Amino acid sequence: MDGSAASGKRPQTAFRQAEKAFRNAHKEPDCELIPATLAHTLALPGFGFPVFRTPHPAAFALPDRPGLLLIRDALTPEAQRWLARKCLVDCSKPPNRSNLDPFFDLPDRSLFGMQDDSSLISPQDASSLDGPLSAVTRPKERFYQQAQPAAALLPRLRWYTLGRQYNWTTKLYDSGSTAFDPALDSLMRAIAIAISDASLGGHAINGFDGRQYTCHAGIVNFYGEKDSMAGHVDKTEENMEAPLISLSLGLECVYLVGGRTRDIEPSAIRLRSGDILAMCGESRMAFHGVPRVIADSAPDYLTDPCTGSTDAGAEKYPEWRHFSKYLARHRINCNARKCE
Repeated sequence: MDGSAASGKRPQTAFRQAEKAFRNAHKEPDCELIPATLAHTLALPGFGFPVFRTPHPAAFALPDRPGLLLIRDALTPEAQRWLARKCLVDCSKPPNRSNLDPFFDLPDRSLFGMQDDSSLISPQDASSLDGPLSAVTRPKERFYQQAQPAAALLPRLRWYTLGRQYNWTTKLYDSGSTAFDPALDSLMRAIAIAISDASLGGHAINGFDGRQYTCHAGIVNFYGEKDSMAGHVDKTEENMEAPLISLSLGLECVYLVGGRTRDIEPSAIRLRSGDILAMCGESRMAFHGVPRVIADSAPDYLTDPCTGSTDAGAEKYPEWRHFSKYLARHRINCNARKCE
């Protein structure tokens, strides 16, 4: 008799078993990626710097995961630094909401823009929200009596919602409209167009017309070296034909993608900084998650504190040494979806 049945416990699903195997045993991804064909080029005019390493990148698919498409090392180093600044500074402030909002009245500027090299900044050291050492004030709940400086709150940041704000209680998008960052929208639309009509062995991977793609909502996830994301399905959107597009930055991770139930054993992919992942067609309803972030795996062009000074628009942001310190120990995933 099965031990779990004898004890009255429900057996662990295949997805859960895989999560534990990759998290605890440090098992390495071993699935075979098959070259796929892109019918269109990656083209993005008007940014003022090269965004894609090549207009004709290598794309891959998994035969047993229909609709999943991976473009390896698609973004240039400068584009990755641009995206890191975008995620950590431009998008991480109101009206976009974060996992910290239920607990703190956050300032109207990004936490990252307020942080400093020191992690020992006390609220008494700053009298306003205008300086880089300022404290985040007015905790919302009585349990959180102590105001926290930005340097203390930044490690607790796990996500920001973009565009239409997702309500984690109702599992629905809140009514009303919040504009999606136009530059990110342009980038995601360029990717959506490029992966239109992608195929594997003559069979369609993605039949959605990327020219109809508009970013209505998205999430920027921030992972520390010990963080994970449990298996789930993104299914709130009315439009499930449009692909869910995701961009990886910083540390590498193990990414699991299964089927429509947790009982289907997932495949594992190692996602690297600069990769583009698109969940199209059938894979749009597949369970997926991140059981492990891989330490010491970020590329040098993100972790070198002296790089990035000549990047487009770099003068508008904190010095790159702040970003390099963060990206050496974190993974960022920026994803977008069309809701209707």
